[in-house]
Amino acid sequence: MRRPPLWGLALLAPLLLALPALRTSPVGLALVAADAAIGAQFFRLRGPRPAPPSLVVLAVDGDSLALDRLLGPEERQRSPLWRRMGPWPWPRALQAELAAAVLERGAARVVFNVVYGQPSRYGPADDKAFSARLAPWRDRVILAAAYGRESQDGVERSQLDRPIYPFLHSGLTTLLQSPQGLSDAIPGLEWLESNLAAFAPPRPDPLPFVATGRRPPRQPLGINFPGPAGRVASVPAWRVLEQPEGFWRGRTVLIGATAPELGGLLETAYGPQSGTEVQAAALASVLRGDGLARPEPALETLLLLAWGLATALLLRRGPNASASLVTGLALAAAALGLGALLWARAFLVLPWAALVAMPLAAGAVRGGGQWLKESRERAYLHQVLARRISPTLLKDILREPGPLWTQVGGSRADCVVLFTDLVGFTPLSAQLEPAALFALLNNYFEAIATAVIEEQGLLDKFIGDSLMAEFGVPRSRGDRQEALAAARAALAMRSSLEALNAELEREGRPTLRQGIGLHFGEVIAGNLGSSQRLEFTVVGSSVNVASRLEGLTRRFPEHSILISGELLALLGERAEVVPLGEHTVKGWPTPLAVYALEGLRPEA
Repeated sequence: MRRPPLWGLALLAPLLLALPALRTSPVGLALVAADAAIGAQFFRLRGPRPAPPSLVVLAVDGDSLALDRLLGPEERQRSPLWRRMGPWPWPRALQAELAAAVLERGAARVVFNVVYGQPSRYGPADDKAFSARLAPWRDRVILAAAYGRESQDGVERSQLDRPIYPFLHSGLTTLLQSPQGLSDAIPGLEWLESNLAAFAPPRPDPLPFVATGRRPPRQPLGINFPGPAGRVASVPAWRVLEQPEGFWRGRTVLIGATAPELGGLLETAYGPQSGTEVQAAALASVLRGDGLARPEPALETLLLLAWGLATALLLRRGPNASASLVTGLALAAAALGLGALLWARAFLVLPWAALVAMPLAAGAVRGGGQWLKESRERAYLHQVLARRISPTLLKDILREPGPLWTQVGGSRADCVVLFTDLVGFTPLSAQLEPAALFALLNNYFEAIATAVIEEQGLLDKFIGDSLMAEFGVPRSRGDRQEALAAARAALAMRSSLEALNAELEREGRPTLRQGIGLHFGEVIAGNLGSSQRLEFTVVGSSVNVASRLEGLTRRFPEHSILISGELLALLGERAEVVPLGEHTVKGWPTPLAVYALEGLRPEA
């Protein structure tokens, strides 16, 4: 059974860990933390926005707690509320007066963000006064309940503080936090069932849902913060009676502490805010219907699988390391962009970290594997080709090696094939000592090989005293340019041999004579050999024709370079040739027009 590729496992890992069933694992929690960080960044990029005008906070702020420093004794005497305001906690009768003041002026409802789970410290009369003052609005007052956990002697206990007053509605102030400690969501039914099941009914729903008369969803609802502290309209408690007529009419009023000295600050995507301001943001999210929701688990699982499949299909098309890395980065950017759009427009929270991690991890692993393979191929090619082709062509091939040089097989191509051989060398080799013979051949091959490389041809192989080279494979600069390069190389070989012969004459040694044949036509270029040892070469009838042309130089000793009519057609008027008629060559179906190449005219 074939093992999945490593990059496939890198793709699969974040997908699996993001599934709802595995989200509570240590790595799954890391993805959840990354989701929260991405969501917080979305808030910062979006910036503040208006809060719903129907919501206002009646704030127990620092000024309301320090009226003795803000107002003189005579000024405080002008208002019964001001006379009773002082350090926190205020008498509950005073808090009831604040609520009654806005209700009498037309407020739709009052929501307390203060938990009255124990009797008042000011005595039973204070509790009785609170209940009596708000009795006319029992159905429009929502009191607060609080849930908490504490550990004692290694035993964790949970506690639910419910209001002691017999009002119709109470709501849970508990908010959920991200792994980074940011308050970011209102509990859903699943959380309530899991954490409050041990308590006797009736169990309170979250405060924002109770205040709006809506049923909580199964999953937590993300708080769509309008911005940093102060974005929700706020009135200091001591100025409750100073608002213009009609200000409170139809509004939902949230009463709670905002003074920093009272503590209760919560971290949010926009920085620290008082618990009351965070409750106001949660209430605003439910009022406006723009709370941030995750898809249902089944739909989220389907989304992750579809994205993983799309990522795998696109990454498989990457032919090299660069393409795989670019594809992975592009897919990650697309996931972030689409996620941000759905977050801002549809208030949808996706598993962003997993959607981004899948293409990034898979692209990096696939690209890394391809890069290692390409590096090995480049090293192999450099070793094989460094002495066979020009540095320019070698650099081009190493930049994009492709499969051409590393797999068995070939492809059709048009090129110029050059054959050269020493004429009458066999008798001479019998007369020379091995060291002298090899020194002579090396001098000769050095001269003619340089001509091929300087014209960016491919040194195919050395066979005894023969050389085979091609122009136009594996990279072609165009048929005419390759034809001219081959012709220049052949003429350079002839000049190099003349210089070598002059040196041999001075040393009193036998001179050499060569034959060169060139033909342009179709070949099959590719690797021949086994998987252990491959050799790039060309085969086909065009190779045989070039070899036969080289052999014809024995019949025309005064002409050392013979070319075919196909090559002459490419050289055009630049070629200085002598027609030698048509000749039948072995392996070619029709007589072949043969020409002796004497030189090249300058470009017109």
